[in-house]
Amino acid sequence: MKKIFFLLIAASFLLIGYSDISKGDSLVTYDHNQLASDLEKEGIEPKLPTEFPVAITNYEIVKPPHESARHEIGLTGESGEVFTLVIHSAPVTYDGKLDNQEKIEINGNEGFYAVNDVTGPSVHWTDDDYHYILEYQTIGLETEVNKETMMAIAKSYE
Repeated sequence: MKKIFFLLIAASFLLIGYSDISKGDSLVTYDHNQLASDLEKEGIEPKLPTEFPVAITNYEIVKPPHESARHEIGLTGESGEVFTLVIHSAPVTYDGKLDNQEKIEINGNEGFYAVNDVTGPSVHWTDDDYHYILEYQTIGLETEVNKETMMAIAKSYE
């Protein structure tokens, strides 16, 4: 009887923990000061996320071999989770509609949420002079990040 009771309690904690991450409730604060400084050296001063569902341990600014209005940052979580943040400093247009595209609002700015079977969930929106695309790479990872979590990350930008 004690074993069954223990298993029920353990299962409850696992379900509660999973539920919090999937709803965007258990976000971890991210100090983006160094990243902001590095991006400023690149000539841009965008808003950056302050919360993620996992602790971010590393970031990499991916520089194309030519000058570009597209700035890509890979943010790596403590268990290998990969978030990709693409910041465009020029206007962005989309040809057609992405799979599973849904209109959303991020801090008063229109955008959309989409899910791609290959690249995972993404949030797209424009704020001031920058267009943002936040993606979560799902391939080979057990951490699930859903729409609510992606929206919570996007709304944490400052």
